[in-house]
Amino acid sequence: MDQNGHNTHFPCPLGLVASHSAKQTAEVGEAVGGEFASVGINWHFGSTLDLLSDQTEPLAASQTCGDDADIVAEHTLAFTQGLARSGVIACPNSRLAAPVVEIYRSQNWEKLDDDTVRAAEKKESIPLNKIVTQHPHSTLQLSASCHEYPDSRRASRSIRAAVELLLRKKAGFQGPTASGFADFSLESNICATHEPLRSFLSGADLVCLPNDPMDQQAGMSVLLSAIDSSRLPASSVATSAARITRLKSATLNWDAALADPDPSPSFLPAHIALANAAYRASITALSSAPSDLIDFPHSSMLVLLTPTVPRVDADSPSDPFEPLGRAIARSHSRTRHVPYTLSAGLTSTHFAFLQRAAAVILVLCNTSSALVDSQDEVIRTIQNWLRIQDARPGRERTRKVVIGAGDPRDLRGAWDGWWPVCCFEYARGALEAVAEVVLGQREATGVLPVTR
Repeated sequence: MDQNGHNTHFPCPLGLVASHSAKQTAEVGEAVGGEFASVGINWHFGSTLDLLSDQTEPLAASQTCGDDADIVAEHTLAFTQGLARSGVIACPNSRLAAPVVEIYRSQNWEKLDDDTVRAAEKKESIPLNKIVTQHPHSTLQLSASCHEYPDSRRASRSIRAAVELLLRKKAGFQGPTASGFADFSLESNICATHEPLRSFLSGADLVCLPNDPMDQQAGMSVLLSAIDSSRLPASSVATSAARITRLKSATLNWDAALADPDPSPSFLPAHIALANAAYRASITALSSAPSDLIDFPHSSMLVLLTPTVPRVDADSPSDPFEPLGRAIARSHSRTRHVPYTLSAGLTSTHFAFLQRAAAVILVLCNTSSALVDSQDEVIRTIQNWLRIQDARPGRERTRKVVIGAGDPRDLRGAWDGWWPVCCFEYARGALEAVAEVVLGQREATGVLPVTR
């Protein structure tokens, strides 16, 4: 789910679920909806019904609600209902991965066999069905991988069959479906001109057009030509329009939706307090032992090692982990924050600091992602270096903490002698909250939302 309001940054979905409070998730949804509504936005795209799996790209892991279908359903529904209390229409996203691929493999464009339907319901469809049955006044954003298909027509027919069977007939969902302009892309090089038409042919009622105005104009021209030639039937367009009109009539308060934006909303202090409380509740320790840094001597050196990563937003520091270093240094003045680049790894400067360190905090961030340079070599080097150092006669054991600031699966490896803790992202609120836990100023109350 998109955790960002217009003004306030709330925890990522995985962090919200770690706090194991659907009530709090609903409060965050209501706050996000209130900030959207205050500037005239009444439609929210971003929450996800997808389960975290081995196929989930690590960079996207924090945007899921975990790998337990019932918990994903509970929290996505709570967030959706929170948005609705603020008069904002929810549009949670669901990938139709399993059912669409099964249709393709069976070469059956009209129906799925019972075993496949049951398997889909057991996994992807549990959150989907809960939203449909308990919050029918919503939109569903759909996407599917189409790379296995030999051509776009077969891909579109397969996806439409899944939409009609799983959503319309099986689940009884009669609201509009939406897609990003490239959510049903067949090509690795996306053609922005033709993708919107493919989305409509695949069963979408709403399509988000690309940002470029020229692409938007070209895409609209292709759509109009398809209607004129009956490739996109006018009756299908009319059905989509009727679904959208029914949804707006049932959910939107037009006086509120058309009101002028509030230049200085009064809710900001309450939302900031809610965000801080949610971040603190999300911090999850993976060890029942207390933090290795409780009662750490102020006279000793603490080294904080962080990878270079993209900034969270334009307002964040050039080094996103700077708030973590500052938060720790407020309690330990001899903290030395030493970033490292993933491409260059560790240098003589890093080893010089490690030589003098009585405590080390190592931050991990999506180490297994195929889209960024790997941290594996850096991790192994640090672990081996400290193991050798600590084995030397007369040397006091180095206190060691490892923080997962992204995909919690980063901490599945061997971390003997380290105190592991997750904050799930590197937004300022998450880093300041995890600093309190690491320093023993607050207990970690989160529950890991990943079961395997």
